[in-house]
Amino acid sequence: MINSVYLRSFTKQELILNDNETRIVLLFIFGSSEKQFIESMVISDAARGFAQGLLIEAIDSSYAIGFVEAIFRSTANPTQSAVRVFKSFGKKAIKHWFKHAQMQDLRDVQIYDFVRTEVARNFKTSLRLINGIALLDMKYHKLVSYNKPSNGNLLVWG
Repeated sequence: MINSVYLRSFTKQELILNDNETRIVLLFIFGSSEKQFIESMVISDAARGFAQGLLIEAIDSSYAIGFVEAIFRSTANPTQSAVRVFKSFGKKAIKHWFKHAQMQDLRDVQIYDFVRTEVARNFKTSLRLINGIALLDMKYHKLVSYNKPSNGNLLVWG
């Protein structure tokens, strides 16, 4: 199923993530292939809003898919700092930012890995554009298809 995804935009007062948390979220979403770029980029309010929008999309889409049971969990999770950031974010997030996740879901945020990789694939170009852009209200739109892995193994972060 293909969804039309618009990342939420935020006012400066709605930004929750600090510079370090923004980098952690971007590294979590885009992975090691973009590590050098993310570590060297200027973290503007626009970058903070972009990361926050990506995180909301990843969380909300994971709950829309139906977070029933994860068959597989990572035992050696190298991104514990990311897990801490998005659990903290979930506690501070405003309920109306989400279509599918409920407030009780936000207390223990979890994200499907296949959702994370699909968000990264679709918004990778936007990541490159955000560096140096100062506009908070920039609109990011993609057509995204979230398909569960056919092998039944679901890696879950959180």
